[in-house]
Amino acid sequence: MKNKKFNLPYIGINRHVHDILYHEAGDHSVIVRITNTVLQYAADEEAYAAFHSIFSNIVKILGSGYTLQKLDIFALKKFKSRSSSDFLSQKYNEAFEGREYRDITTYLVITRDVKRSAFFTYDEKDFKAFQRNVTKVVDLLESKGFLPHVLIEKEIKSLISRMLAFNFSDEVYGLNNFSASEEGIRVGSKTIKSISLVDVDEINFPAAIAPYTDVKLGFPLPVDLLHFLNRVPGTDCVVYHQVIQIPDQRGELGRLTAKRKRHTSMPDPANDLAVEDIDRVMADIAKDNQLLVQGHYNILVSAREQHIDRAVNYIESALFSIGIIPSHNAHNQMELFRCALPGNASELKAYDKFQTTSDAALCLLFKEGLLKDEKSGFQIFFSDRQGIPVAIDTSDMPIDTNRMNNRNKFVLGPSGAGKSFFMNHLIRQYALQDTDVILVDTGHSYSGLCAYYGGKYITYSEEKPITMNPFRIAREEFNEEKREFLKSLVSLLWKGADGTVNQIEDSVLSSVVSAYYEDYYEKGKDSSYLSFHSFYDFSIEKIGAITKAEAIPFDITSYRFILKKFYRGGEYGTILNNEMDAALFDEKFIVFEIDAIKEHKILFPITTIIIMDVFLQKMRLKKNRKVLIIEEAWKAIASPLMAEYIQYVFKTVRKFWGEAIVVTQELDDIIGNPVVKDTIIGNSDTICLLDQTKFKDNFAAIASLLSLNEVEQKKIFTINNLDNKEGRGRFKEVYIKRGSTGEVYGVEVSLYEYFTFTTERREKEALQVYVDRYPTYRQALEVFVRDLRESGMKTIEFINLINTKSHEKIPVLD
Repeated sequence: MKNKKFNLPYIGINRHVHDILYHEAGDHSVIVRITNTVLQYAADEEAYAAFHSIFSNIVKILGSGYTLQKLDIFALKKFKSRSSSDFLSQKYNEAFEGREYRDITTYLVITRDVKRSAFFTYDEKDFKAFQRNVTKVVDLLESKGFLPHVLIEKEIKSLISRMLAFNFSDEVYGLNNFSASEEGIRVGSKTIKSISLVDVDEINFPAAIAPYTDVKLGFPLPVDLLHFLNRVPGTDCVVYHQVIQIPDQRGELGRLTAKRKRHTSMPDPANDLAVEDIDRVMADIAKDNQLLVQGHYNILVSAREQHIDRAVNYIESALFSIGIIPSHNAHNQMELFRCALPGNASELKAYDKFQTTSDAALCLLFKEGLLKDEKSGFQIFFSDRQGIPVAIDTSDMPIDTNRMNNRNKFVLGPSGAGKSFFMNHLIRQYALQDTDVILVDTGHSYSGLCAYYGGKYITYSEEKPITMNPFRIAREEFNEEKREFLKSLVSLLWKGADGTVNQIEDSVLSSVVSAYYEDYYEKGKDSSYLSFHSFYDFSIEKIGAITKAEAIPFDITSYRFILKKFYRGGEYGTILNNEMDAALFDEKFIVFEIDAIKEHKILFPITTIIIMDVFLQKMRLKKNRKVLIIEEAWKAIASPLMAEYIQYVFKTVRKFWGEAIVVTQELDDIIGNPVVKDTIIGNSDTICLLDQTKFKDNFAAIASLLSLNEVEQKKIFTINNLDNKEGRGRFKEVYIKRGSTGEVYGVEVSLYEYFTFTTERREKEALQVYVDRYPTYRQALEVFVRDLRESGMKTIEFINLINTKSHEKIPVLD
């Protein structure tokens, strides 16, 4: 066999409006890198239709004499971890190091085909029209979110070179010799095989075709027709090559009419069917302003020789499932490979193209893209559906782009769905970005994270209740907000969490609070005067004076009796008269753990409202980002009495670079509760849902409450429902809706994070053995995980061993 030289079909690249690649036959092309706009698993039929419509417009902008060539490249890559100064962040990144994933890169090649003749004549008018058309297409792509980038000379050469090497995975690569046969092309240790979707002799296609197809996940989920291309097993690279050539329409219609006449002249069933098909095509052209085009589609796969047959069989089987039987006559492997070079579609032979309408041809374009890192100064990392870390902005960019109006979040997830891990993972990354975090918890879910960051972990009990003095306020702090807060607090003490004050009582209490501080400021009393003790004495006298002067009813007897419990010598006489730890204002990470008093009808709501006031002081006075997380404890504040105050917090926090997050696991908590519906959910533009399978039968009520349309509901029910577990650690998925639309992400953490976040009591106790022994939480965590790995035991065995040694006072592993 003689060696032949592989000649590239180009004569150069020149800069005009854009860098233009010139073909040796005179054709000239511009190459645009784009991002497919339909997000994988977007569940949105309209998104596929919109993509189809945009490319239909592109075809019409270009018109006769143009070729549209689309290359979707699915390259196998390995994740490279990012460096981080934070220990847990570094361990998170390392957990993904070397993990394989498919990256999708898309190129659109716009080629002006010159008329084939013995001589090529330059037409300046036509060349300028070509540049104008390219600009129109790029502008259209830009306006529709395709993020177009027109390649410059260096990038064009790189693309051609990588196509020749068929390597889009490695930073450094080399070219090798080709060994072509009817079965494929050998390049070094791998084989490239071309699969043509259409056999022009048979056209084994479905009778009708749409821009998408459905897969079944217990419900129909719309996906791209060729959605399987980023999962072809055993391959290092897959290139889907799509060509739409737009010929002269008058000539094509003339040939189609002549073909109809030939079939009509020889009546038989086959010819009659052909005539019917031609009539339908001509009707579509006349009615819908469609174009007749020449189409070509082939899939180039690269794999080691022992894997190539498996890859080809997978693709053929997947194509068959959507009604396409690929060509078995693709013996011109080298021709098909060469034609996939950008701007070289003119080498396609007639037997590799088929005539169809532009609408049908566009259905076969690949339309899906993957999640990409969001470029932002506030990045939170989750994993995509492949299991690769991806950064999203949960707070700032969505507001800057008008996707949402506030940063507040509502989180719903049943027990066991991974809610605690999601929240720990989220808050850990908030804490890294100069955020003051205040957590109100009732289940010790954040003790590990608080210890890791050296935060303040405050546990309350009936025996050792919180102490505070919400009445000690400097003159400059006393404003409408503070007056309303104190009025609500007094109302809560008097009426309880479920009670309400009437209009007269509300007005009286407002007057009393204002008069109390006016009296204090006017008389210049010492600040130690301000406490519930003095307020109680003042209010009893003042209420009596107001009711007498105005002749209005007020139950002063019950007021005096009930509030006396919080007065000097009363059952709760200390909790509102002692200073709260002033250092809390400067603490960056505070957890208020109130599990022990969550059923206490008096202490629980009081404690919660005071904690919220601590947050408000941070919110108003500190300039950095701040976040309040209320986990389950929100029930104590979701009462008619507190509705106005909660509404104030949720509506105001956004003005101070802050956000409030409410977390719950019970469906009944959100259905039928007006405070939650009108205040919390109504002012939370971000909704986070964990696995909703438990709620599936009642999900219509949730969907209505959370404004989830059918598309968003389909996304939600893909949570933990995809075949994407292979090669990954344990993970749970979460749906995050920012504004009107959402995406599904994975919460997958390192072993170090797992033991920091765990809520399993035995695991926490085992780690605590190490925490008690080592000077820092990080050091204890590092040694704990090292010992676990070196022990060779299963996690549960190691945990049991450490706990047993701890109970028996045996030294921990050395």
